[in-house]
Amino acid sequence: MRFPHISCLGRWLKGQRQFCSTVRELTTCRELTAEMKHEMEQKWHNKLGDYRFDPVEANKPKRYVLAMFPYPSGNLHMGHVRVYTISDAMARFYRLNGANVLHPMGWDAFGLPAENAAIQRRIPADTWTHRNIAEMRKQLEMLAFSFDWEREFATCQPEYYRWTQQLFLMLFSDGLAYQREALVNWDPVDETVLADEQVDDNGCSWRSGAKVEKKVLRQWFIRTTAFAKPLLEGLNDPGLEDWKDIIKLQRHWIGECEGYAFELPLDGNHKVKTVSVWTRDPEELKKSLFVAVHPDNLLNSFKRNEYVLENVTIKNPFTKEALPVLVTEQVPYPEGCDTYLAVDSEQNRTLASRTGLNLAFETTSKEESNASAKDILEQALSKGIGGHPVSSKLRDWLISRQRFWGTPIPIIHCPSCGPVPVPEQDLPIRLPTDSVGVPLAQNVQWLSVACPSCQRTDCRRESDTMDTFVDSSWYFLRFIDTHNKRVMFDRALAHRLMPVDLYVGGKEHAVLHLYYARFVAHYLHSKGLLPSPEPFKRLLVQGMVMGRSYRVGSSGKYIPAAEVEVVDEKHNQAIERATGEPVTMLWEKMSKSKLNGVDPLDVLREHGCDTLRLILLADVAPTSHRNWSEATFPGILNWQNRLWMTLHDFRELRGKIDPATTKPPATEAFTDHEHKLWDARNYFTAGVTFNYRHSHQLSVGISKMQGLTNAIRRVPPDVVMFGRQYERALAAQIIMLAPMAPHFAAELWEQLATAPNRAAREDTSGELRWDGTVFDQRWPEIDDEFPLDLTFKINGAECCILKIPAKRFNQLTHQQSLDLALRQEPIVKLIGKRPLRTSDFVLYPSCEAILNVELDRAVLEDGDDTQPSKKEKKDKRAKKKKSLQVLHL
Repeated sequence: MRFPHISCLGRWLKGQRQFCSTVRELTTCRELTAEMKHEMEQKWHNKLGDYRFDPVEANKPKRYVLAMFPYPSGNLHMGHVRVYTISDAMARFYRLNGANVLHPMGWDAFGLPAENAAIQRRIPADTWTHRNIAEMRKQLEMLAFSFDWEREFATCQPEYYRWTQQLFLMLFSDGLAYQREALVNWDPVDETVLADEQVDDNGCSWRSGAKVEKKVLRQWFIRTTAFAKPLLEGLNDPGLEDWKDIIKLQRHWIGECEGYAFELPLDGNHKVKTVSVWTRDPEELKKSLFVAVHPDNLLNSFKRNEYVLENVTIKNPFTKEALPVLVTEQVPYPEGCDTYLAVDSEQNRTLASRTGLNLAFETTSKEESNASAKDILEQALSKGIGGHPVSSKLRDWLISRQRFWGTPIPIIHCPSCGPVPVPEQDLPIRLPTDSVGVPLAQNVQWLSVACPSCQRTDCRRESDTMDTFVDSSWYFLRFIDTHNKRVMFDRALAHRLMPVDLYVGGKEHAVLHLYYARFVAHYLHSKGLLPSPEPFKRLLVQGMVMGRSYRVGSSGKYIPAAEVEVVDEKHNQAIERATGEPVTMLWEKMSKSKLNGVDPLDVLREHGCDTLRLILLADVAPTSHRNWSEATFPGILNWQNRLWMTLHDFRELRGKIDPATTKPPATEAFTDHEHKLWDARNYFTAGVTFNYRHSHQLSVGISKMQGLTNAIRRVPPDVVMFGRQYERALAAQIIMLAPMAPHFAAELWEQLATAPNRAAREDTSGELRWDGTVFDQRWPEIDDEFPLDLTFKINGAECCILKIPAKRFNQLTHQQSLDLALRQEPIVKLIGKRPLRTSDFVLYPSCEAILNVELDRAVLEDGDDTQPSKKEKKDKRAKKKKSLQVLHL
């Protein structure tokens, strides 16, 4: 299949100067041009390897690389391009390292934006959505992302949401999906519920303009609190890598599970059926006097304060007592709660008396109850009214959405049977396709259904659809087995492929999406469907792409860059050209409203796909925000040009060799240059490998590759003509570049492989496959004799570096490294007589290792208890670093 951008590039290039179109012609062009890059991309677009995961291949290690799938808005933005460039570079890296890689792509396609667009354009939402998907897929293909497109799906397809409905039914069967009352936004004109996003700043409906009211409706919830404790403890899983501050965010969201929540039923016929109370000590339920509720609680329909609710009592299922309800602000509500379980105490009795609550009837039933905390919890769990350890602030997941563009909830409401699950054989419950913008609650034909249990014909489908977070809470599992029509996913495949090895996405999804995805994984693990409860082994949370915005100081209005005159770039001083008014220059997230967006396709058309990818990966770490500025382009453009000139000069010089008469120079200088190239190749390969595999600091990896380019270009012509190490360095350079710039690297490799008079033409070591493309190669390996660094630290401070040959280095154990270090005289002197308390050892194979020993702190002499200043500490560290000893072993 040809990339969709090839024809438009052809039209764009028409009329431009003629560019090289064959390998022979390309080699005659020493200066790399944008036209040449586009030609390379056209040449290599379908020759960069097979991106499909092979489910049969069991000999290769698996790597599941996943980037968060996008909402199909119709156009890629720079944030999309950055996240998928990162995941693609890592997927290609793993393939070059011999892994069987799963790198899928799909679409998070339900939601309010598509619904709004469909209503505004009077077209079905699925038509709008699939049109956008087609356009965005073209754009993704233009950027050469190595996705396994055979696994593509959209969450709005019945073939997908059939299994989302199945997941809901599993939760419902296990008592983890339930209905209760909640406060919602109600449009009195359209008679429909609105999401918070559909209410404008004036509290009016975006659609009808009516003043929005608050209304109590029965809503569907998922009991995520049942897994609160496992979800909290799961954050201590040693298998989680690079979660860093995401763990803090998750901990904060979940809270400390130091108490228990209980759903207590109300006596009588009330719209609100239950009240949730939280307590640290379940035995307090035996000693409860009353339940206090905040004035904002749903039970307080009169919105009064400091009074007893008449005809409202809560049944205590553990003592059989009826507890009165008191509206007050005068109790210590637990964090996040608007209810308070008041136990028998002088303070609570005083409060009750002050508000007119007569507790004289309160008696013996409490005294007769001998239930222990354990008994109470067991009763609560068996009755399905709580009893799970949870924080006071964590709530169950409200999934009801009153929209038509979402996954229908597979429940039928029967006057006789109550809520009845739709039989599995009747799934999926499909959305109606013959209406535009009509809420499901108003679609009489779609709602009407017979009860699958008692066959009554006057039953009604559930009209709520699910929160889109439900769709995305398990999508990573469907990618494992996309086309399975029997089950959500094959259990054996899941046990082989899960957890996801690398999950790439934005920090804005680090709380809710991750929490819900973790909940579903914990739940399915408890059902034996997954090998481990945590779904994502390693996170790479990328920063945003920021654009320069310009805002008029007096009005706050954003204006385009063309209307701004920059007075002082360094001090961010600018004025509006038309008025001379001061303008504030900011780096902000790219958006249409701020007029600071950059279309990725514009950059692609000007510089080519690979250059765009390199620009996004260079200069700043993937986890940091990137300020988009053309001032950063020359570094990448010049590097690409230097690489191209290097291959051009290599082929030209090798073409001048007459094998019959020309021999390599047998000089000391030639040998010295070759050794330097051997050293540079190993040194930079170790660094780049570390930055790909371990730190994911891809920008540092680019810097190290540029260092290797400098070393290669530094040698004299005779080394270029005859050097074996020169060829090995060039080969390593191109292979390490390939994950980031696949077309460019493929062309460079072909130029290298087809060069005349290669010194390694007769090489039979198998190190390089000269008859294959760059993606048929193996990742460069470190030579056995090359010394790698074992950094020795005392109490976290670097003290010494041991240089150990790679072959021996890669076999080091913790104990061996410790024994080796303690045999070195300089290290023994550093330690002195202080006893060793503990030690930590980390080995990054073929890269580096770190051994840290913890010693008792040295006792300050002469009783001096003064502490060094910050400057003294800094000076001491700098002095130590400067005098760091390097020992070659």
